Amino acid sequence: MKVAVVGTGKMGREVEAVLRERGHEPVMVGRADAFPAGCAVGIDFTRPDAVVENVKKALAARARYVVGTTGWSDRADEVRRLVEAAGGGLVHAANFSVGVNLFYRIVREAARTLAAFPDYDPYVLERHHRQKKDAPSGTAKTLAEILEQAGGRRRRAVTSLSAPLKNDEFLVSAVRAGGIVGEHTVGFDSGGDEILLEHRARSRRGFALGAVLAAEWIASRTGVFGFDAVLADLGERV
Repeated sequence: MKVAVVGTGKMGREVEAVLRERGHEPVMVGRADAFPAGCAVGIDFTRPDAVVENVKKALAARARYVVGTTGWSDRADEVRRLVEAAGGGLVHAANFSVGVNLFYRIVREAARTLAAFPDYDPYVLERHHRQKKDAPSGTAKTLAEILEQAGGRRRRAVTSLSAPLKNDEFLVSAVRAGGIVGEHTVGFDSGGDEILLEHRARSRRGFALGAVLAAEWIASRTGVFGFDAVLADLGERV
């Protein structure tokens, strides 16, 4: 399959390598380039402010699209309308790592279990490289939403403090330093003990593989999906 890789940075190069490993033909596309003809799917790791225009270009070329870029959630409804009006297909996720998406499931179950024990305060801590543009990360925001929906006493995420936490709040914190690929910790602390759940990315390849799996999956489908739909389908085949 011919696949447009939109964005030629570090993630774009990882996606290119995985596409070749899986027998596909990657076509590298710069930020200002037109969407190349003949590509069944595009994979986007660019900038938040470029996503909507990139989606329009892909739809005009009758291609499906995979968006791994984060920070554009305020325009998600607009993107959905564009895709549905064009009869296209799109998969988006804050994180395309298979491991992270399985981590979401583990955190969801733990949060539901611990919701019945109000002494355990939840929190989220994420660490990334100094060049990451958004904070907290999209993955940390998803983890925070899982905690908010679990039904515990602390069900409102905050990302900064000017006073002690209120009774219904929990903190989401971000660290930016060096070349950290990506680390996410969800903790539950009672004061007497602590339960820690953690995911550490060791390279960018896991993110690239997930994006390529999503591209293979959406190539024959119509609609707007999260990566969870891809994983659910792949899980049924295993």
